[in-house]
Amino acid sequence: MKKFVIILLGMTLIVACDDDILNQVPKDSLNEELVWTDPVGAKQFINGIYGEMQSGFDRNYDGWARGLYLYDGASDDGEVAMTWTHSQLLQTGIYNTTYIPWGNMWPIYYGLIRKTNVALENLDRLGENNQDIINELKGQVYFLRGMIYHELLRLFAYKPGNEGVPLIDRSLTVDDDLSIPRASYDDVVEFILADLDRAAELLPAKGEIEAGRATSGAAYALKGRVLMYAERWAESAAASKMVINNGRYSLYPDYRTLFLDKNNNEIIFAKKFAYPDKHHQSGGGGTQGAGWDVYNSPDIFRGATGDGGWGGNMPTQNFVGSYEMTDGLSQENSPLYNLQDPYKNLDPRFYATVVYNGATFRDVLIDLSNDSPVRRFLPTGYFLRKFHDEDLVLYATNSDQDWIFIRYAEVLLNYAEAQNEASGPDGSVYDAINTIRSRPSVNMPSLPAGLSQSEMREKIRNERRIELAFEEHRYFDIRRWGIANQVYNDMQAMDIVKNPDGTFTYQVRHNYEIRDFVEKMNVIPIPQDEIDKNPEANQILGW
Repeated sequence: MKKFVIILLGMTLIVACDDDILNQVPKDSLNEELVWTDPVGAKQFINGIYGEMQSGFDRNYDGWARGLYLYDGASDDGEVAMTWTHSQLLQTGIYNTTYIPWGNMWPIYYGLIRKTNVALENLDRLGENNQDIINELKGQVYFLRGMIYHELLRLFAYKPGNEGVPLIDRSLTVDDDLSIPRASYDDVVEFILADLDRAAELLPAKGEIEAGRATSGAAYALKGRVLMYAERWAESAAASKMVINNGRYSLYPDYRTLFLDKNNNEIIFAKKFAYPDKHHQSGGGGTQGAGWDVYNSPDIFRGATGDGGWGGNMPTQNFVGSYEMTDGLSQENSPLYNLQDPYKNLDPRFYATVVYNGATFRDVLIDLSNDSPVRRFLPTGYFLRKFHDEDLVLYATNSDQDWIFIRYAEVLLNYAEAQNEASGPDGSVYDAINTIRSRPSVNMPSLPAGLSQSEMREKIRNERRIELAFEEHRYFDIRRWGIANQVYNDMQAMDIVKNPDGTFTYQVRHNYEIRDFVEKMNVIPIPQDEIDKNPEANQILGW
């Protein structure tokens, strides 16, 4: 076992950006005894777990081009310019268990679970003189283990069938029985909740620990989300209310720069990046100088090497059509909407999220008409502005925006959904949604009074779609709501013809791509080589 742990340490000690960076133990001095008897070594081990958490900016894409596309690129909100990526397989479901889009999340996450178990089994070795450090580090590890199991449930489990994932709560050895069946969905949820409760007891609040580390607020926020996914509505609302009431978080005034201004007061938990030590291509693989901004800018934008952008994650017309007008009405019902001037008077979050025909991006006026060179590889007629650092010189430095896993607006949305399902649209539900809509840079009208529970449900779902766009919620939301087979039914793009006089004619194109959805696509199957290692972790839903 000792030999295994030493090897494990050598593979996982990725140093996160924090105040300890100048007090590191030399890596060639690491051994099991030193790590678990020295607080700096123990922190480095746990920093390695943080560093390997998979985010939208650096998720491992077959070992290269990390963060090439987001889960939402395979939702009804998104398309991906690179047609050879996993996204096309996720959209069509035409793949088998020997080559699975994001199938490598299974071994990556279970590898991280092993590391959390190793840490929990060894942290007490720091000694009673370090009890405060032990408690705080244990709290961080309990949070991380809970979050990892939550990600496994989102990808590989199925609540309607009470099908969870294998539960492993200790570090296994070669002498253990490694055939471990799936636990029930409910049992995995209970395990996660127990971890998050322990984390909440042990962790300090925001502002009392370095940025990027788990806090008690993060534990309660994640607990609210986990319970919402489990449809335990009243409990979910109560957990989210704990975050709302603690006064540590608030909405950042500017929706556009929220995702660029690090450590702002809306962020509850994020993966930290800081060039040059930790950026979107850290850990090997990928194109030098690349990252989010390169992968998600069109080819016409050339950088320091002369190479162009890759196109990236593109909003669909389905998504664009879901924005309300500034009068609070849908595009279909508002007198403000004009198909031949389709981007006027939309919810201000649209302009912070989407690059559209006639917008300015990186100081360039964008022509997205059908024959424009910008339209190359952009079949939907849009590309994404959200998350971009438009001052970054492409290919000059790897991008390093922080990936926000949880933010305060999501907690408000989680609370609103759970409370509406538990009790109907009471005043607190209105308050949560209207708080988001009244963000200073947004200033959308309040929701109309007198909504029924089902009417409020639709408002909450659309607000969630707009506010959390491309933050990797929509892909899972349409599955947990059971509406994926409906929303994939008509994938829409915007055709734009440039007229001789320089004006444009717009026409929505229906069914630009066929995406059939069957029940098994609610989950990602386990890779066959992982089933071969553990046959008891059976496939579900016909995979």
